Amino acid sequence: MADDHSDSSLTSIDDERTDNTENLCENPTRDILAEGFFRLFKPVIDDLENNIRGASKTQSELRQQLEELSGEMKNLNFENDPVLHEYFKRMVRVKQKVVVIMNILQGAQERLVTLCQQQELQAPVPGT
Repeated sequence: MADDHSDSSLTSIDDERTDNTENLCENPTRDILAEGFFRLFKPVIDDLENNIRGASKTQSELRQQLEELSGEMKNLNFENDPVLHEYFKRMVRVKQKVVVIMNILQGAQERLVTLCQQQELQAPVPGT
């Protein structure tokens, strides 16, 4: 029975591989389909690559602008912070002084009103 199969052209795996390899090289249908798929997908892939390049370029430009802006903000922070901080401290001290003076003036006004009311009560009414 083993002799019956030896006459067959596809009796071993090596023979099958040889036939498949030969078919790959000489298969016009496969070549036409591959070319068709290539032509079908190439514009989409090219467009996708262009979009990716554009997005990458835009991201690079944005990163550069953000780095420049960050550097400018750091410079502004270092340059203006001590000056502004001193002015802010002075404003807080002035505000505290104004609040103290307002409290003193309010207390003095309340005392004056009280004194005026007492004076009116103690003063004899002329004509009585």
